Amino acid sequence: MIYSRIVELPEEVAGKIAAGEVIERPLSVVKELLENSIDAGATSITVEIGKGGKEYIRVTDNGCGISKDQLSLAFTRHATSKLRTAEDLDFIDTLGFRGEALASIASVSRTELISRPADQKLGARICVESSNVTVLEDAACEEGTTIIVKDLFYSIPARLKFLKPDNTESALITDYVSKMAIAWPQVRIRLISNGSTLFTTPGRNSLKQAIMTVYSPKMCAGLLELAADDGDMTVKGYISSPTYYEKNRRRQVFFVNGRLIKSRLLENAVADAYSDKLFEGMYPAVFIFLTVDPSQLDVNIHPHKTEVRFYQEKAVSDFLIKSIRRTLLDPRGMEARTVLPERTEPAVPVFERPEQRIVFAAAETAPLSDYTVPAADEAERPAFVSVAPDTAYDDFFKDLRIASEEKEQIQEEIFQYNASNRLIFSGLTIIGQFRDTYLILKDPDGLYIMDQHAAHERVMYEKLIRSFNSDISASQQLLVPVIKDIGMSEMQQAESAVDALLELGFDIKPFGPSAFAISAVPGFMDIAEAEDFIDEFFAAAAEGRNVQARKDQIITRSCKSAVKAHDHLSDEEIKALLLDLDRCENPYSCPHGRPTFVKFTEYELERMFRRK
Repeated sequence: MIYSRIVELPEEVAGKIAAGEVIERPLSVVKELLENSIDAGATSITVEIGKGGKEYIRVTDNGCGISKDQLSLAFTRHATSKLRTAEDLDFIDTLGFRGEALASIASVSRTELISRPADQKLGARICVESSNVTVLEDAACEEGTTIIVKDLFYSIPARLKFLKPDNTESALITDYVSKMAIAWPQVRIRLISNGSTLFTTPGRNSLKQAIMTVYSPKMCAGLLELAADDGDMTVKGYISSPTYYEKNRRRQVFFVNGRLIKSRLLENAVADAYSDKLFEGMYPAVFIFLTVDPSQLDVNIHPHKTEVRFYQEKAVSDFLIKSIRRTLLDPRGMEARTVLPERTEPAVPVFERPEQRIVFAAAETAPLSDYTVPAADEAERPAFVSVAPDTAYDDFFKDLRIASEEKEQIQEEIFQYNASNRLIFSGLTIIGQFRDTYLILKDPDGLYIMDQHAAHERVMYEKLIRSFNSDISASQQLLVPVIKDIGMSEMQQAESAVDALLELGFDIKPFGPSAFAISAVPGFMDIAEAEDFIDEFFAAAAEGRNVQARKDQIITRSCKSAVKAHDHLSDEEIKALLLDLDRCENPYSCPHGRPTFVKFTEYELERMFRRK
């Protein structure tokens, strides 16, 4: 619809349009209010949300407060205490500065603010609904400010349709408040969701303590202190040693002059600094605080204020790369590193080591089943007992012991199981491994080069398919539950995804405010692989991806846990992989369609060398 005349929009309409640029979801409200509290000099801040912030958001601080005669002005657009002239935009040292937050929030919600400055005995209360002041009165209250936002977007219901489920919105808020708690360790920050306290930081100006409050102790154990100063800029914080890595950048947090930002420039600098320490697809955890002269960057780029532009990008990048590399190479840093706790089980590929496994070939077309038996050496005994999916052969395995003649019989049964026209992978002779990525194999018919990652992807994919399609998922009951600490910021999203893990054969339950207890894992995974799978699974949930929409999406994610390029495999592990390929319905390609191996016949080799 187009009108023929140009008119000035009513304040109510203009306010709602402007609010759309600043307030997208409950997280936007929390961000603006938390930043205001920090700018007000608060040393204690409590953030409370209900139903992911859709029902209510309450932020209470002990900052400088607002006097009664300025409360109405505080809700006026472009009214701020942080700027006076256009030149001030070149030297911004506060988190907020535009004077739009309160006006935007009040235009799309029912807002109440109660405040008292330290030099006044009586406070004041103001209520604003759709930009209209409905109450302005004296009120008895503590020093500081409390602001309550209810019924967000009640006046524009269409916006509510685009909000995510409560737990997703809550997880976004938790993640943001967690990071701000790290950025401001001198401020005691408490987060409450639906009446339950998620975390409270000590506020003792200890960055390491703040990180440990909201993230896992395992990650914190491997952190190295980062500190550098070149005169024009400084950097401090913590970075992980190369012994710890994540599978995405979710643990890379950047602050510039105390402001939480997203920066491809800084991400690339971190990747460059770790380029010779971590393989592709591995990401360090970093908590980096960069301090730059405010005149050397522009924060007035986007209403969300999460982007900055550095005027000297190369200088910033080079400084950060040099600082990180110096920390990683510093002998004192190496000595101070805390060794990460060992896994309960060795990190081995998903195929079990031969001395701990018996494979039984059922008659004719029945699928093969794995049965875990006690290891020959007590020190190598697995930390779990196996619960087989089919107990029909219990008598057969009773008192069974591994012996050389039995191994030969099992190998013969494997050969009989495979159709005569199929390649018998376990019959190939191992020549070696090239660049710890490709397996070099042979048989009388030719030379084979196998991609170990693609082959292992196929093995894992089919095992998960069989687990999903079976009526009862085989589980390995752990003798001692494994405690998986995933951090407070991801706990709520993770809880909503647990049902999918239960369907796979995991027995997993919440254990405290930021951890899970794993009592059983799928029968085809060892403990190390199960932990890696859960890490990847929860990472997907934390990023808001629907991990329960389709089972094949969940299965495909398991490929992330497959043996990687540059992983060295022993001959025994290679043999186990080849044996697992024999049991696959389609061993010739990975789930993504890439070939698992290529074959060169003698004739093809001779033609390549022009012998024929």
